[in-house]
Amino acid sequence: MKRYRCPEIAQLAHELTMSPVRHRLRQVAGAARVIELVEPENDYPYPFVCFHITGYRSRQNADEAVLSGKSILSDLAQLMDALTVKSPLPVESASGGLFDAEALSKRFNVSKKTISRWRLRGLAGCTYSFGDDKDRLAFSSRSVELFVSRNLELVLRGASFQLMNLAEKARIVVRARELVASERCSLHAATLRLAEETGRAIETIRYTLRRFDRENPEQALFDKIEQAQEIDEKTVIYQAYVAGDSVGALATRFGKRPAEIRRMLTLVRATELAEGPISYIYNELFDALGVEPKIFAEPVAATDDEVPDDVKLTRIPNGVPPYLRDLYRTSLLSREEEASLFRRMNFVLHKAEVARKRLSADVERVGPAEIAEIDAWVQQAGEIKNRIIQSNLRLVVSIAKRHIHGRPSANLFELVSDGNIALMRAAEKFDYARGFRFSTYASWAITRHFARTIPEEIQQQDRFQTGCEELFTITGDQRGVEEAEASVEQARDAIAGVLKSLDPRERVIVQGHFGLSSGRTQTLDEIGRQLGISKERVRQIEQRALRKMRSAMGERGAELLAG
Repeated sequence: MKRYRCPEIAQLAHELTMSPVRHRLRQVAGAARVIELVEPENDYPYPFVCFHITGYRSRQNADEAVLSGKSILSDLAQLMDALTVKSPLPVESASGGLFDAEALSKRFNVSKKTISRWRLRGLAGCTYSFGDDKDRLAFSSRSVELFVSRNLELVLRGASFQLMNLAEKARIVVRARELVASERCSLHAATLRLAEETGRAIETIRYTLRRFDRENPEQALFDKIEQAQEIDEKTVIYQAYVAGDSVGALATRFGKRPAEIRRMLTLVRATELAEGPISYIYNELFDALGVEPKIFAEPVAATDDEVPDDVKLTRIPNGVPPYLRDLYRTSLLSREEEASLFRRMNFVLHKAEVARKRLSADVERVGPAEIAEIDAWVQQAGEIKNRIIQSNLRLVVSIAKRHIHGRPSANLFELVSDGNIALMRAAEKFDYARGFRFSTYASWAITRHFARTIPEEIQQQDRFQTGCEELFTITGDQRGVEEAEASVEQARDAIAGVLKSLDPRERVIVQGHFGLSSGRTQTLDEIGRQLGISKERVRQIEQRALRKMRSAMGERGAELLAG
């Protein structure tokens, strides 16, 4: 339903759509002529408009209906579209060349949404029949030139505008969270502040924040009446500090003294530690008297820098890619070195857990020194864990090579990356006191992990490669090769068209995961790191995008995908 500014033109549009189709070309030409004659800053009588479009004078008195030039331009652009949407014009009737919305957006380096806004300012277009069973809205070169000459500054400003990328959107949300936490800003107040700070349009900021709240209700910044939600300021400050902001910068941004910021950081970290235990493998030896000097006096494996080159050099198996060969320069651990490292790692985590239990009794009185002590123990344990993992990375490569056998299309690097995650978890769960070698336990953990994840990947890739399109679980009939190839092409065209219905982030995720743009599939974890969100969030967005695509394609799309 078109929304006209002038009721007179709305009534005229209704009458013209009821008139015979043979008059359309003359009516559209008359509307285009009025658009050329009207100046936006002037006013015009309605009979002037009516006569040029219909050839007849209105029965109304000219003094009774005086229309502004801006309203006339906007309404006539909609009128031309309404007259031709059900009765498309032949392409030959256009004055000069034709541009559809996509071509016009590329020509002026603007979005299609900007083209829609320009139509409300008088960029007139009509629906044309292009002879390929696809009627499209298009703009004649004459209409485009007229609009540009009248709105040159607007067009230049639109061309210089840059779309917000995901990183900028994330920064806007983070800054909005800070304003809500520290000043209890409403959506309107936060939008004005952010527009001033970033130089972005107010509507752009408001749309970004509203969309974030809609897609993330559990983290929403504003309530239903667009007032600030209850957000803990201390938590926001701590998140900013962890992200790399200095105490001085936080003090300036939140209007507080550095001492207040430090106290908030200590309190949040203490509360975080008090919420749950530190995970480690306990051993009764850790509580024995005088055991600490013995544990720290035990010899441990040397680092790579301490091992001579003739010791580090190891025969590299055939078929290992160059980027993985450095793993074979790291020396393996002996049984004694391995036990010593695991004993030390779990002992320092035990000390951190004992200290954590002490501070949990009274979080409000915890000082920064106690927090620093616990963090130092945890960091030391992390360094030891990294040494264990580094010495066993070649084990992951060996197991991954066995699982890639017979699958030339599989990606060894992705399998190794996935196996490294299983190795890290194994290092956290391994109990050295049972007497087994870590390599035995880690091999079982990695193999079990691959047994669960690889069949899912194979199933998805098989569906995708057969033309069924992994996006939908649909089985098609077996047909001849030529007919199948034609069906695949039609399915690809259908998917390419429906991808346009997704928002940019959904499109990036679907194209990346299914290899629709580059031909190379990406894991959800890779896409999450690229977009700065978690793997689980990527999965949720992908599921929502697939539901949109199913709905947009309808029965015809299902038929194409089924072959």
